[in-house]
Amino acid sequence: MSLQLKQRVEEICNNFEFYLEKFDKLDPFTGPSVYFHLKTLETLNVLGTEEALESKSFFEYLYATLASWGMHRMGPKGAKLVDFNIFMKTLQAQKARILELQEIKLTQISEENLNDVINRLWNILDNLKVSATETQLVAGSKVLHHIIPGLMPPIDREHTLRFLYGYPPTYSSDEERFKRTLPCFWEIGSRNKNTIPKWIGRGFHTSETKVIDNAIVGYVKTRMKKVDY
Repeated sequence: MSLQLKQRVEEICNNFEFYLEKFDKLDPFTGPSVYFHLKTLETLNVLGTEEALESKSFFEYLYATLASWGMHRMGPKGAKLVDFNIFMKTLQAQKARILELQEIKLTQISEENLNDVINRLWNILDNLKVSATETQLVAGSKVLHHIIPGLMPPIDREHTLRFLYGYPPTYSSDEERFKRTLPCFWEIGSRNKNTIPKWIGRGFHTSETKVIDNAIVGYVKTRMKKVDY
């Protein structure tokens, strides 16, 4: 972890609720992006993970969520999701691996077991094909966030990767980016695990990993501009 990243992690850990309040004040996500996110998680909670991974309705909500989160744009340019049937099949092919992780919460993982969980998550991500145009890290993490939300955070370029790498970013492979992301989320979550539960259920704060993600979004929008400090 670079010195700058350590400083950013420390700043969030020491001012966690401040950046969550900044996130709420900015209210950056509205409309369909919130509606379908909540409907997807509601369906997951009703069905349970195993049944959800066999439910066409669940996948339809998830597919709509990804589109509303910017993973599919009309016209010849921009992000594109794979066709719905391919989308459903690629996730169902990873069902056994996903179910092995469904009970694990990010903030409850011991430091000794962290790398093992990261490697198992990466094996799932590396075998997904949900985006027709993007690398699989961003789209795949957003998919898995809606299936195992207590463990997998959503990852994007505008906030997550800018927080990790600054601007302009200097990263290489999806695997490198993922294996840098999870330890940062884990550290922030572990150091604030007594605070996180009281935020869950408040608006867009829908899970442990989403609360951590929202704090990062609040930090990036407040502290980080196009030129990293």
